[in-house]
Amino acid sequence: MATMRNTVISAMLLAALGGSLTACNGAGDTERAPKQPNGTVSASKEAGTDDKGGDDSGSDETSDDSTLTVALDATAKWRNGVKANLSGFSRGFSSDTAMPEHTAYLAFTVTIVNGWNMPIDLSMTQLSCPNGGDEIFDSEKGLNGLPDSHVLPGKSGSWKTACAFNKSDRKVQIEIEPYDADSLAGYRTAIFTGEVK
Repeated sequence: MATMRNTVISAMLLAALGGSLTACNGAGDTERAPKQPNGTVSASKEAGTDDKGGDDSGSDETSDDSTLTVALDATAKWRNGVKANLSGFSRGFSSDTAMPEHTAYLAFTVTIVNGWNMPIDLSMTQLSCPNGGDEIFDSEKGLNGLPDSHVLPGKSGSWKTACAFNKSDRKVQIEIEPYDADSLAGYRTAIFTGEVK
């Protein structure tokens, strides 16, 4: 009888030990961070936001807690479905009536696609020009600054803008941050970088 009891106790101990090892393995698996696919930007959400964060499909892009960096010709994508891209780069000089006047500039078109469920207020978009240069306002050249309009969910909006940019400069860094009514902590800033001719 004692032998049988010892056998039962041994079996119970082995079962408990086995279950405990399985539980340990299970916990270890769930605590491992998922691997990010190569060639993507992955950004965690901003504190206080529900669905901002960002990720982009360009190669070898980088991000931190408040920015995501994409190639000049790439599309910045936020997790809530909002996207932004730059296109139509051209150089020029501002007119006599511009602010600032007679200044070499780099012009481009900004497009924001709203895949989010809130309207995007284009007039509240944050735009930072390369090398801290001034934004050019020149109605003669169609450079009127941010549009005073909203992009509804499922729609897109574009506008042409320009930044003071020396004729000899090639490297560009343009920063864009969209805005919607739910942006208490704001979107990540998308930093577009590259070279222009």
